[in-house]
Amino acid sequence: MESQWGGMVEAMQAHGIRITTQRKLIAEVFSFTKGFVIPRQIHSFIAKYIPGVSYDTVYRNLRLLVKIGLIEQFDFKEGIRFKVRCGLDHHHHHFICTECHKTYPLDFCPIDSGISPPDAFEVTSHKFEIYGICGECVGKKRGLVLC
Repeated sequence: MESQWGGMVEAMQAHGIRITTQRKLIAEVFSFTKGFVIPRQIHSFIAKYIPGVSYDTVYRNLRLLVKIGLIEQFDFKEGIRFKVRCGLDHHHHHFICTECHKTYPLDFCPIDSGISPPDAFEVTSHKFEIYGICGECVGKKRGLVLC
């Protein structure tokens, strides 16, 4: 776990980001979290060590880590969640299970696969995530055990 924490701090340094206590604590949260984290959880963890830290400051740091590609942001019905970037080092999208929150990379971009924007529309960014229920969770709901 320490290597992931250290790796995130090193990556921040490589991007010229000043390493503050708050940023080290954010890296620590992601080092012991396998799944998604909501910003309030991160804020609560940091507030134990830095009383009075603002939620907005924590959120700005999370957005910075998204911008440099260390973590990814996902929009669930219940709100925004963050997760350590998956191992793919190129632009991609995900299938996301709404039950267990497991993610499966979609190793191509639908925009690059023939979806054409309207005339005179310049795409500057996009998100494409597919939400559903994975086979394992479907099996659990139906009382089946899948190997």
